Amino acid sequence: MVRRTVRQVSVHILMLVRVVRNFRRSVPWGVGGGKGSLPGRRIIVVLLAVVFMMSCAPKKEGQPEIIHKVKVARPVKESAISGRSFPGIIRESAEVNLAFRVAGPIKKIYVREGDYVSKGALVALIDPRDYEIQAGVYEAQYSQMKGEYDRLTELNSRKSVADNDYEKAVAGEKMLRMQLQNARDQLNDTRLYAPFSGFIQSVKYEEGEMVNTGMAIATLIDVKSFLVEVDLPSAFFMRKEDFAEFSCSQAMIPGESYPLQLVNYQMKANNSQLYRTTFRLDPKVNPKLAPGMTVSVKISYQNELGNPLLLPLSALFREEGKSCVWKFDPSSSTVKKQIVTTGDLMGEGMITILSGLTEQDEVIVAGIHALHDGEQVTLLQETTETNVGGLL
Repeated sequence: MVRRTVRQVSVHILMLVRVVRNFRRSVPWGVGGGKGSLPGRRIIVVLLAVVFMMSCAPKKEGQPEIIHKVKVARPVKESAISGRSFPGIIRESAEVNLAFRVAGPIKKIYVREGDYVSKGALVALIDPRDYEIQAGVYEAQYSQMKGEYDRLTELNSRKSVADNDYEKAVAGEKMLRMQLQNARDQLNDTRLYAPFSGFIQSVKYEEGEMVNTGMAIATLIDVKSFLVEVDLPSAFFMRKEDFAEFSCSQAMIPGESYPLQLVNYQMKANNSQLYRTTFRLDPKVNPKLAPGMTVSVKISYQNELGNPLLLPLSALFREEGKSCVWKFDPSSSTVKKQIVTTGDLMGEGMITILSGLTEQDEVIVAGIHALHDGEQVTLLQETTETNVGGLL
């Protein structure tokens, strides 16, 4: 009201300035005498008084008031089982670095990146020359020692040899037998085999390069099953006992959802205060899925309050530290402020209402910031499919 009055006074003052200018041009300023004569001043004072009275005049009865247009909606009762979605990523169930247990130059690499290999397939070979020689030496030594050991064993059975000599023969045979077995194992270890079926993710060396024990030659991933990893906020992680069902979907494969099986939780939050949760996904549900793809993981859970009410966030405003909404009274087309208690955010612009409203209440969801208690409003008409933009 004050702003309107100030605006009116400003307009009338501008009008008065124009009148005075025109008056000075048409009538000499010194009418009735010299400069600054009394009649000229009286005319100006009278005009100012008239303008001020006109600007401060009360509004005529019947002048229309501004009636705000608003949009209303009723709270929606949520089902007993609700769901929230979180971004996740598909991982392989296992990823291992393949390495030789012996050192030497690489003689042959039998795989390339992207190849599928079966369990037990030969991946790479180290030049076995030195290990073949070593195994041959130990075989000769053991063969000689075995003959001596067998002879002393026969003599010992007839008590024809000292116990000390026999015990030395037993220890020597065992030592050479272990050395021969180690040499044979090292010779076998010049061949690198796939421990399980999967895809070669990377090959890190070329043929002819010298590698040491334990240096990764290639990386093998297991795709018999997938793992889906998702990070959950602490407020939602605390409700893990209420989790009921799990599924995921991929944006590039619309209309399809795939079941998940819970594997484990990480009980300690990461640096972002999120809890890593892992699910298992069967690759057979869709051959198009692959490790590294992003998915949307939906977690269904039991509602603590049974069937809470949901309301758009746009209906809420804060006043004196409390959450409020405007309730619409259809009988009088007026609004009334209502204090409510809110719960969790539910996604898609909705929030849980714990108290203060019922399913039958009509709540203002658009145009809330220009209203006051008891104000009369009018409802926005819904736009039909044949009247796009409300132009008709």
